[in-house]
Amino acid sequence: MAIRLVVTDMDNTLYSWIDYIVPAVEAMVDAVVEATGFPRIKVVQSLKNVYTKYESNEYPFALQESSIYAEFPEFASFDKLIIDPARTAFSAARKKYLKPYKGVVETLTALKEKRVIVVALTDAPRNPAQQRVKHMKLDGWLTALYTMPGFTFPEGPDGSKLVAPDILLKNERGAYEAACPAIELPREWEKPNPAGLKKILSTYGLQPHEVLVVGDSVKKDIGVARELGCHDAWAEYGTYVSHEYRERLDIISSSAITRRHAAHVFETGQQALKPTRALSNFAQVLELVDTL
Repeated sequence: MAIRLVVTDMDNTLYSWIDYIVPAVEAMVDAVVEATGFPRIKVVQSLKNVYTKYESNEYPFALQESSIYAEFPEFASFDKLIIDPARTAFSAARKKYLKPYKGVVETLTALKEKRVIVVALTDAPRNPAQQRVKHMKLDGWLTALYTMPGFTFPEGPDGSKLVAPDILLKNERGAYEAACPAIELPREWEKPNPAGLKKILSTYGLQPHEVLVVGDSVKKDIGVARELGCHDAWAEYGTYVSHEYRERLDIISSSAITRRHAAHVFETGQQALKPTRALSNFAQVLELVDTL
């Protein structure tokens, strides 16, 4: 068996990021509209401005950094009356819609039994990346998680944390940590920069021909694999997005966010690079590990 390490992307490779993030943010917006009575467009635009700043729809402190909070200067009541129901709505939608693709858990289980190392290399910030793998219980099968830098807690003018006490307590207890180690990479190492993949090869002391890279973006995943000489497999199954969800994503997300989490939507018809192999499901990784 030549393949000793599988480096997998997360969004739209292990699960559908778009099918989860769209209803989750929409549910959050609905909760804020109900709590404040504000027009939906005002809430969407206010949140979108913060999401764009952090290039993430999963920045967990978007409401307290939004223009909405400026109209409610007292944090404790704002937290209870607006943030809490919004957070609950987002979490309920995440529980309903964030699920691994068919065959992912079984494949990760089989790879672990074969003693093949599996690490995730994602452009998502550490906090939401950890939360996603923890939610889907994928952290028990991953050896490590390589991410972009995580978020810090927002503060008020007096230096006090604009975060609910229970969140601060859970954070101190490590409740949000994934079971596998999470390694933050420098922001400038975001794919298609090959530095992250290069670090992974160095960490495990492996040669490129012993490594298989799997991902949905030809430019960001296949590109870095090719640059370093690793085997590549395009998660073509993760690129199928309905027109309806694409339109709904544009309403709640900026192009910079979509480019980070679902770069493949910008690559249709303009692929200068052709993947070595395309996958119709993640389970095909097993066959490649056995035959490459």
